[in-house]
Amino acid sequence: MDKEKLTNDMIYSHLWDMTFNKKVYKNGWRRQTMPDSGEWTQPASETDIDEGEPRLFSGLNTPLEKGQKGKFGGESASFEYVLESITDMSAAQKDKTYPHVSKVANQISTKVEDDWLTPSQKSQCIKLQEMWGKFYSGNNSWKRAKRSPERAFTRAKPSAPQWGDELQIMGLLINADCKFKKCWTNIMQYAFVDRTESACSMRWYQLKKEDYRLKWYGKGKSAAEKISLAKRLAKSTMKVQLERKPKRE
Repeated sequence: MDKEKLTNDMIYSHLWDMTFNKKVYKNGWRRQTMPDSGEWTQPASETDIDEGEPRLFSGLNTPLEKGQKGKFGGESASFEYVLESITDMSAAQKDKTYPHVSKVANQISTKVEDDWLTPSQKSQCIKLQEMWGKFYSGNNSWKRAKRSPERAFTRAKPSAPQWGDELQIMGLLINADCKFKKCWTNIMQYAFVDRTESACSMRWYQLKKEDYRLKWYGKGKSAAEKISLAKRLAKSTMKVQLERKPKRE
């Protein structure tokens, strides 16, 4: 069983329970504030293993043996497993030496500024904005023709995608008491290259009325922490957007 692959591939999409040595461990019940951030929505309990599986073996009274069995169970699947092999890495780790690595300062400030991206990234984002604008204004998709006996399709303007991660970024900035125009100018226009300013403005002010959703964004964090997290999420979203290009259907 490739446990590393299981953890990396499943932690964000499934909630797993693992029975091992007559004790139930939990994998994936906690959530990271963003992928690979090292920040979690709640502290780990003694049964959480999403920070490293070695803690599974620390409480064993007898050594592991080949052939031992266990069971995984989650939202959409469950399976039994059999221990096929054991590799003791403790001796190798003792002899390992690591170079000194100095702490790297966080370059993302807590101000609503565009200091979180490079001039080159800004230029790429502006070009993508123009490309997406032309794409959405042209007949680059299809829709079913009205009153057509053959139920034929005709060329039409594409529909904008559903709102997703953008809402978390907006919510963090709203809860930090930031103004829309400044947030659009310095953050959102670069992260949401396939959205227009008017569309974002409408969704921003609509979100401000959705208390049931808004109250969870950045809960427990200071205004500065919310802004910093919003910019980090924007940076992650922007990198994904730079890999996408409009495509005519």
